[in-house]
Amino acid sequence: MTSHAYIPNFVEQRQIDEPSDAIQTSSVFEIDGRPMAILTDTENTNTILSDIPSRLGDEVSVLFKSQTNPGIQVDLDVGARVEGYGVFNFPYGPVSSGIPEAGGFKLITYGERIVKVIPQINFKKRGVEQRAIGMKPDDALLLIERSAGNFSASYSTCFVTSVENSLGLEVPTRVRWIRAVALELERIYNHLYVFGRLAEAASQNVAIAKANALRERVLRINAKYFHHRFLFGFNRVGGVNYDLPTKQERRDLFDSVRVLANEFSNLVSYFLSSRIFLDRLQNTAKLPKQDALKLGAVGPSARGSGLGIDDRLAFPIEPYNDIIVEVQIDNDEDTMARTLVRIQEIQSSTLILQQLLDRMPSGDTKIRQYTKVPSTHQLENAFSFCRIESPSGDLIHVVELDEKGCIKMLHIRPSSLVNWLPFARSLEGNVFTDFQFAFESFGLVYADSDR
Repeated sequence: MTSHAYIPNFVEQRQIDEPSDAIQTSSVFEIDGRPMAILTDTENTNTILSDIPSRLGDEVSVLFKSQTNPGIQVDLDVGARVEGYGVFNFPYGPVSSGIPEAGGFKLITYGERIVKVIPQINFKKRGVEQRAIGMKPDDALLLIERSAGNFSASYSTCFVTSVENSLGLEVPTRVRWIRAVALELERIYNHLYVFGRLAEAASQNVAIAKANALRERVLRINAKYFHHRFLFGFNRVGGVNYDLPTKQERRDLFDSVRVLANEFSNLVSYFLSSRIFLDRLQNTAKLPKQDALKLGAVGPSARGSGLGIDDRLAFPIEPYNDIIVEVQIDNDEDTMARTLVRIQEIQSSTLILQQLLDRMPSGDTKIRQYTKVPSTHQLENAFSFCRIESPSGDLIHVVELDEKGCIKMLHIRPSSLVNWLPFARSLEGNVFTDFQFAFESFGLVYADSDR
């Protein structure tokens, strides 16, 4: 296929006519009228760029449905229609006590057991991609990093990396390492949030308080070193706005994380000794590995079903190609497996932070001067994309700039969007009281889907 100016050399460019069990369609988008696809080779953990395959599975319909304009409710319904004696549709949402955002579900049931789940999204869609068109990248960044506030570092890093590649910028190594520090802090506090929500679903009140207190401490670490609890404003095109200048400062940051990670280990021991907690998570909302592959699950949701998919290896931008990243996998396929993956990732992110902070390279924290307008040569086939392993999994941004350096096209494929169908499949055959455990274990965020 045609070469593109800003495609990383580790991305394979070839035509895929039909995705297989090993190759997932991760995103579809259009560049100047040409449909294209980003695919993931799950066996070799690498990224493929292709013209859109001639055959696509039902799960890809989610990607097309999500492109609906704001204000139009979207039912993520795939597969056969469920009918039969006593079967009825039980609507849940868009306002409910168990889900902290506006979003709905159609629960198809004949009584206590769930036969099928149809997630409903787009209740709060804001049209971020369309609003960004015509904006300068630095201005659009303020909007994009707020698309899903708890994934702010992932969104901003993915976006600015795409823009920097489009402009051909040589970003200082130190910048990329500082960004990785923010990404790992974001992963830790999001996993703690999910853990606290699972504790709430199991009515473990003491554990809820302890998990939330640990999360609050990570947010305060964010505020101390990056000047915002949710990491808004630390990124910029060509650099970062805040540095970690001294060894002592970096040592203090790591010591703070290490202490709370150790406290979290003690909390986990308490959880795993609770028969009530174990009974609610084990064998609940199972997602078989084959279904995870077919439906394109990402992040801890995929790794809890035995898939070793992680963008830090599949799309290894600096510094993840220069440090040890241990991918956490569990083969039990249930809510407990997804929870254990998050538990283990808090520990592995702590070790990653130790490497990043101990080995932090010297240098500038921003490019001293750069041209914000692409050259004529750069505009030929001028689009760039980046993948980031957000706390809930694979996040993709595709950016195209015009001759003035403004955004001509922006495509965002969030992790929550592709995890709705795996979540729905996992609940089939479960009882209603399993719903909250399944929902929280997948780390689903409506703001992420309804960007």
